[in-house]
Amino acid sequence: MKIPKAGDIIFFLLILGAGIFLSRNFLTKRGPSVEVNANGNKYEYSLSQDGIYQVGGRIGNTTIEIKDGKVRIIDSPCPNKTCVHQNWGNLIICLPNNVIVSVKDQGEFDAIAE
Repeated sequence: MKIPKAGDIIFFLLILGAGIFLSRNFLTKRGPSVEVNANGNKYEYSLSQDGIYQVGGRIGNTTIEIKDGKVRIIDSPCPNKTCVHQNWGNLIICLPNNVIVSVKDQGEFDAIAE
C-alpha cells in the first residue's frame, strides 16, 4: 500500500472543504425575503414571518408591514403618500423618503425565452 504524500492530503482536504462550503450555501436556501434599501442602508426581512418594521429614510421613518407572504408600506412621512396607496406589491418605491422595498427569491419567472 502506497503512503499518501503531504501534498495529496492537503489537496484532498481543500477539495473536501470546498465541497462542504458550497453544499452548505446552496442547500440552505432561506426562502423568499423582503429587501429594503432606505437612504443608503440595506435591510432584509423574511417574507414568511409577519411583522411591522420601521426604517429611517431621508425625511423620516417609513413603516413596512409583512403579512401572509405579502409586503406593503403602511405609513411614510412623504407628502403625497403614493407609496402607501400602492398597497401590497413586489416593488414599492417612496421617492421623497428614498426607500425601495422589493421581494426577492420568490421562485417566479419574469419571462421565459424559447
